[in-house]
Amino acid sequence: MDSATAGASSKVSSVSASSSSTLKHKLVLLGDQSVGKTSILTRFMYDTFDQQYQPTIGIDFFSKTIHLEDDRNVRLQLWDTAGQERFHSLIPSYIRNSSATVVVYDLTSRSTFFNAFKWIDEVRSESGEEVVIMLVGNKIDQASERREVSAEEAMKKASECNVLFMEVSAKHGTHIKQMFRQVAAALPLPAATGGGTDVNSVESSSAGNTGSAGTIGGGVAAPGISAGQFGSLVRTPFLITPSAMQAASNSTTGSGGTGSAEADAHRSLGGACCGRGM
Repeated sequence: MDSATAGASSKVSSVSASSSSTLKHKLVLLGDQSVGKTSILTRFMYDTFDQQYQPTIGIDFFSKTIHLEDDRNVRLQLWDTAGQERFHSLIPSYIRNSSATVVVYDLTSRSTFFNAFKWIDEVRSESGEEVVIMLVGNKIDQASERREVSAEEAMKKASECNVLFMEVSAKHGTHIKQMFRQVAAALPLPAATGGGTDVNSVESSSAGNTGSAGTIGGGVAAPGISAGQFGSLVRTPFLITPSAMQAASNSTTGSGGTGSAEADAHRSLGGACCGRGM
């Protein structure tokens, strides 16, 4: 084989290897109750919108693969978290080891915008400075009548905190796909492609394009998460045990003690992002 043929063969092999692997990344949605986290995910996954509000209990899990313009396949393992205060003590374990976080606020509610930066600070506390974060203002369909946070203000604040920013409408589907594609495109390439057991890793699609849609850590499927084919849509509730729910409730309703201290710590979050210009 001459050098030209060998070079061409090597290039084809490289392209094939790139297109046959999928980058898996854990992405968590955070934000206050009723800002529209579940509606955003439902619109992204199924292109539907439920007019009746149903709060998330604990956490829900979704999985979807995006094909990017640079020929990368990125499987987003999407974690939809509960916004109620009584579940807050469970959140750190969900955001730990995530590679991306979408923090949602309701642009018709200024308090949710303020709290968004507390969520951002908590993400960085648990996952470090390298995690990709996008600040998302939901409900632009109501912006002309009820907007309390301008796009300019939110963009300026996002820039100060070094996070991505976008406004969307889960109700109408505006910018929903673009939002997830922008987050996926910002995710880093892996340093190595061996193993594939970490939630933020590479998996090969050559073995029948199958695999657990909810593989966590060392290749073990999390409770309540079913296996699905490459590129499939998966949504299964992540069940919270009664004892865990009770523990979460106790941590926020107890007077004094650890629960009260945790609640006070959450209220005082702020740091560089929350403390300026609000």
